[in-house]
Amino acid sequence: MSSKRAVFLDRDGVINTEKNFILHSEDLEFIEKSPEAIRKINNSCFLAIVVTNQSAVARNLLSLEELERIHNKLEDELNKLGSYLDAIYYCPHHPDYDIAKGNPGFIKDCDCRKPNPGMLYMAAEKYNIDLKQSYLIGDSERDIIAGRQAGCTTIGVRTGKDISRSGVRPDYVFRNLLESVEFILGE
Repeated sequence: MSSKRAVFLDRDGVINTEKNFILHSEDLEFIEKSPEAIRKINNSCFLAIVVTNQSAVARNLLSLEELERIHNKLEDELNKLGSYLDAIYYCPHHPDYDIAKGNPGFIKDCDCRKPNPGMLYMAAEKYNIDLKQSYLIGDSERDIIAGRQAGCTTIGVRTGKDISRSGVRPDYVFRNLLESVEFILGE
């Protein structure tokens, strides 16, 4: 069975507008042209897979049920616009949040919280993805470090946290998700 390739996408600041925390599905707003970018991935040989840290669960600001509602809305809205995600991976953990204020079951050090590459490894195993032939698009240092550790080509975007303000340098930097995808696809 031949390996697949993927474009791994951070969620907040890459697909949807960066806010302190997205705590309700109605808070989710697409960054301009991100659904179009995902549709271009869908029409290519790449899988579109979200890998997102969601420490609001560990911080006791967000339940897993509400996070599922947010992701369901994300997928529903993308579907209405003719695009889809092949998978969504999220890390609900935080390694050192105050256990008295947080959700104790999720306050722990883990392999899935970016900058660790655990979510990428899980996706690679499940979908038979060749990470060296794949890309990670993110807006923060931890995204780029996770992609680099997994062996992906890394792309930073200037939306969200704006990777260009960071000390970590991705392989490439583009204005937004659409420009990044057009580069990957040679458009």
